[in-house]
Amino acid sequence: MSKILNKWALMAAVLGCAILGASATAQSGSDNKQDQSTTTQDQQTNKPDDQTRVPEEPVRANTDSYAVSLGTGQIISMSGQSADGEFVLGTLGKSKASEFRSQFFYGVSAASVYTNSFAGVGTQSLHSTSVSPYLAVLVPTKTGSYVAQYTSVINPNDTSSGGPQAYHTIALKADGAFSRRWSWQLSESGSYGSESARFQAPLTYVVIQTTPVADASAAVLLRTKNVLFSEGAARAAYLLSSRDAIGFTLTHTYTGIEGDPAAVGSSGSHSNAVGAKIDYARTVSSRVALKAYGTSETMLNGPACNTFGGGVGVSVKVTHAVGFDVQGGPQRNSNACGGQQNANFSGNVVGTFHNGDRLYASANRVFTSAFRVDGHWEDNATVGYSKDIRRLTLTTDAGVIRGELLPGSATQYRGYFVSPRAHLRLTRALGLSGGYRTFRGNGGALVAGNVSFAVVSLDWYPMAIHF
Repeated sequence: MSKILNKWALMAAVLGCAILGASATAQSGSDNKQDQSTTTQDQQTNKPDDQTRVPEEPVRANTDSYAVSLGTGQIISMSGQSADGEFVLGTLGKSKASEFRSQFFYGVSAASVYTNSFAGVGTQSLHSTSVSPYLAVLVPTKTGSYVAQYTSVINPNDTSSGGPQAYHTIALKADGAFSRRWSWQLSESGSYGSESARFQAPLTYVVIQTTPVADASAAVLLRTKNVLFSEGAARAAYLLSSRDAIGFTLTHTYTGIEGDPAAVGSSGSHSNAVGAKIDYARTVSSRVALKAYGTSETMLNGPACNTFGGGVGVSVKVTHAVGFDVQGGPQRNSNACGGQQNANFSGNVVGTFHNGDRLYASANRVFTSAFRVDGHWEDNATVGYSKDIRRLTLTTDAGVIRGELLPGSATQYRGYFVSPRAHLRLTRALGLSGGYRTFRGNGGALVAGNVSFAVVSLDWYPMAIHF
């Protein structure tokens, strides 16, 4: 009897050990699966040659491979994929690199506009009609791509001047790589036409962390007939290692503004400015990058204005959808540049979500020669929010700007704009939009001005044609 009991006890012990072993193995397997990506990443990060290893294929050290559509204000991915692997403004969902083909974008918007001019800018209160065609082409290359865009705002014959008015805008952006370490990027944009038509044009945007952010220059009101703006940049970047990159950028800005048509003897103004920047970026992790930079700006006409500065910053991807970027440092400039600047700064918080919602806030102190605001430095801030509710999209953008005084000037320029609007998608290509824009400014070389627009438009922007 005791032998039988001993056998059963031995079998129970063996069975218990087997169950515990299987449980431990299953738990270990689960833990291994959960930590597999982290372990693999850590092993790759701890490789001794990580600091000198470079990718096997040519890549861009500048990750901002995006442009903003001049027609819709949406992001155009110049690499064929957005951050979550989906085409932006394309017809494909997931994509392989071999599927990234040339694309042709086109569309048109026809709007009925009521202009309510309070004072200052020489625009009468009236009803008008505007037509805005849009054309663009995106062409991939072996190591990058380029995108060329054109749009305009055309007021046929019912503007305040009684004749046809138009404001044209073109933009070109290209990037690529010379080698596995050297990459390059070129951008050029130009606008010319009627100042009254410029007010009726859609807001312009810049790309910050894959999110379109409204350009604060919309807050500047000009009392003139025609304007010309041109801005270009050339950048080269060198990949020091898989985590470190250094970049060199040259910029040029030209502005031409005709004289005030309401002032006898008023003459136009022209300005040319060039700048240079060197920057260094260190990728600490997949979410955090540290930056350092130095800048220089020079006015080529008028009083000799030279300014130099630099600083440090950090860029953080808080989640897949939300990120922020802050940077700043000391700044010095000659007296002809306006009030002495002790610092430059830039800060942005952006969020782009899978359901289409978008939000941003941006604040900057920047050197500018674009407008007659009696200063070459300006503080600006913009905020925006966009919400998708099925077929309806609600969007609001707002911005404020404050100019710095030049020697001998009496008042600072201060201006702001607010632009709420709604878009109802009728079909995949056709939509109905309505909105209100108000612009107000005071000081600088400009008289006090206020102008507002109520706009209703029919928008037709089909999906891009792939070829």
